[in-house]
Amino acid sequence: MLFERISMNKFVIESIYRAVGYLILSVAVFIYYANETMQLVYWMVPIASVVLLPVSIKTFDYLKYKVNEVFARQLVFVYDVIVAGLAIASVHFSLVFSFLLIICLLFIGTTFKASFITLVLISAIGITTICLASIFAFGFDHYFNLNQIQLILYSFFCFLLFLGSAFYFYKSHLEHVKKTKHYYQEQMDRYILFSTQLSRYAPKQLWQSIMSGETEAKIDYKRKKMTIFFSDIQGFTELAENLPPEELAFLLNDYLDHMTEIAKKHEATLDKFIGDGILIFFGDPHSKGLEPDAKKCIEMALMMRQQMHVLRERWLRMGFPELHIRMGVSTGYCHVGNYGSDYRMSYTVIGHDVNLASRLQAVADVDEILIADSTYHLIKDYFICIPKQPMQLKGMNNPMNTWQVLEKYTGNTADIQQWFDYNYKGFHLLLNLEEIQHYEHAKLIQILEKMTDTLKMQKEMTTSQGVAKLTLSDELIEFIDKK
Repeated sequence: MLFERISMNKFVIESIYRAVGYLILSVAVFIYYANETMQLVYWMVPIASVVLLPVSIKTFDYLKYKVNEVFARQLVFVYDVIVAGLAIASVHFSLVFSFLLIICLLFIGTTFKASFITLVLISAIGITTICLASIFAFGFDHYFNLNQIQLILYSFFCFLLFLGSAFYFYKSHLEHVKKTKHYYQEQMDRYILFSTQLSRYAPKQLWQSIMSGETEAKIDYKRKKMTIFFSDIQGFTELAENLPPEELAFLLNDYLDHMTEIAKKHEATLDKFIGDGILIFFGDPHSKGLEPDAKKCIEMALMMRQQMHVLRERWLRMGFPELHIRMGVSTGYCHVGNYGSDYRMSYTVIGHDVNLASRLQAVADVDEILIADSTYHLIKDYFICIPKQPMQLKGMNNPMNTWQVLEKYTGNTADIQQWFDYNYKGFHLLLNLEEIQHYEHAKLIQILEKMTDTLKMQKEMTTSQGVAKLTLSDELIEFIDKK
């Protein structure tokens, strides 16, 4: 609305400017014929200016909205050239007046960036107008007259007036363009800020698809085969009852922040946070294939488990209890899309395998990645997995075959395993070779060898049943006591 009003004011100013120009041409004709008896034919320029002015204004107004503004300006400029041609013919091509008027026309023609062909065609129209007006109205007497000093002075005065007004309007136009650019820049920055803030409430892939026009925000869904991931923190509900809200919020946000970054790195679609639970899926709106998506999901789960070790150690030093993560993964056909109403909708995934992933996460042990049989067949060549006993899951009619993911499989590759993560009762090994400097290798080897020697000595001191062996003196005392 603001720029429509500005455009309308600009149109009114241009109309007034054109009316003044036609009036100036009429006065020039009167000056030229001031000492002669006025004939009807000499009124042609004033009459033409009066007739063509409203016609040009109405034509410009109509074409600007019906066709485009550039074409409208070119057509109105043709009217200007015709009126100027009549004026030049009426003063018998007075040199100073005609020369200055042609310069003004050329300046006007270049302001709206008319093409060379357009200028040539308009010039031909102007020359034709001059010739026809001279033949049928004004004749060919006294051409190129330099005797009328009044017309020469008037021409220079009007030319300077034209230059001054053109400079003023050009400066005003630059200020208008600058303000418009500044306005649109502010609107664009505001739009980017709002869109960035709103994008945090929707999956990145969905937001990008909507912004690029690939996806519409409407109630719609489709059936696709996808990999679903569920995770939560074991014992978080009990922890929430004992921690102050501020500390609980810090713990949860710290956890979700790191897990979200890992999901983002693996190009996962983060569906939602459910308290401390996370629902993630692979395969929509973008997919690299069923097997690559499942592989990326397991890689993400392993990295989340590794990151959880780091977070747990840090939280322990801060005085928080020991926390562990549980994860479940399933692959199968799901319905994914926008659900809800036109007022409020949610982009999510529903289906049997979503529920299955949730059930697997619920029965998983601490720091365990439990996957369904469908996912195992897609990733078994890339990860070390061990079978679990068939489980009767809640809401499932038949026992489900499940697998525990241990580590990424590197036995048939030349890659060097960079992560060693082994957790057992009384023993926890977490080794990240990417963070160890070369000068620390000897010290770490010494520590590991000492641990190995201790384990070997402990093994020699105990029986196969785990009972400590008696020394020779202890056996003798035991023998005497029995006697």
